[in-house]
Amino acid sequence: MSWSWKIFSAFGIPVRLHISMLLLPVIAFTWVEGNSLSSWIVAGVLAVLLFASVIAHEFGHALMGRRFGVKTEDIVLTPIGGMARMRNIPTNPSQEIAIAIAGPLVSFAVALGAWLFVSAAPVMPLAPRLILGAAAVLYELNLTLALFNLIPALPMDGGRVFRGILSLRMGHTRATIVASRVGRVLAIAGGIWGVVRGQWSLAIIAWFIYSFARQEQLYAMHLEAMEQAVRQGTVRAGSLVVQGGKVEVISRRDPPSSN
Repeated sequence: MSWSWKIFSAFGIPVRLHISMLLLPVIAFTWVEGNSLSSWIVAGVLAVLLFASVIAHEFGHALMGRRFGVKTEDIVLTPIGGMARMRNIPTNPSQEIAIAIAGPLVSFAVALGAWLFVSAAPVMPLAPRLILGAAAVLYELNLTLALFNLIPALPMDGGRVFRGILSLRMGHTRATIVASRVGRVLAIAGGIWGVVRGQWSLAIIAWFIYSFARQEQLYAMHLEAMEQAVRQGTVRAGSLVVQGGKVEVISRRDPPSSN
């Protein structure tokens, strides 16, 4: 991905930092009170914990994908979350569901571990308050990350689980169209809520979800139209394109001669 830089590799998978992530410490600063050195330190700690949480979440997807032979090109970190860029997404419903749910499960596991650590504070009287505070934040971040990603809207993890379930009955292509439409509706609702409540970060995230869901839907419509046209013998394979939200034929198969 352009405008991103490799920061390290793990399990043979490069992790890249998108330039937009440089805004994260500034965003984190808005979460804390005060305008002092300690406030910036807290903001930095929050940013690091969020980095680590998102990376763990995305490696959950990547390593589960590896079990099914799906190669992950890299993991890119952006302000709205991470993105494990896989070479292909399995159309097998059970495999897609497993890969999609792996990320939230990792986040839930980290949240549980942090909660247990904080709960054990009474029997650890010498535990520094800073460590306990970081663990509490880690719990909240990962719980939020897991629950947010389970929203049934493509391209969120919950949307991919939803598509996998639909695929069991209607096939991957049609399931993508339905799940994308649901994702766009939820994104519109979330965007309106964000604007009304003055939560602009939510409105921006909703816009990204809407845009990605629309791309997924258009691509699925392209595949569905191509599959149907090729089955009917009306166009050649590979002769359909998506332009301006519509599927257009660029090469039609000539009807057989009546002579």
